[in-house]
Amino acid sequence: MPLAASGPVELRLSGVGYLADLQPTLTGAELRISRQEPAFGYDEGALAKQVAVQFCSGRGQRLDPRAMGQFLGGSWRFDGGCV
Repeated sequence: MPLAASGPVELRLSGVGYLADLQPTLTGAELRISRQEPAFGYDEGALAKQVAVQFCSGRGQRLDPRAMGQFLGGSWRFDGGCV
């Protein structure tokens, strides 16, 4: 599975800047989505997932359908990453 070349990748959707950071883990991959300003809130998981879907789509892949979001202090983590 190809991963991000180095560090977070910036995405702009509807004029808002987001960062997608895809990293390998012991069990596969993890995709962390954050917003530049303001940080994500606990109630914005659906928006974070939309950004994750767009990121994976831009790589010719899709967000792992088993990926459950987890809120972590201003960002959302999706285990499984892009498949």
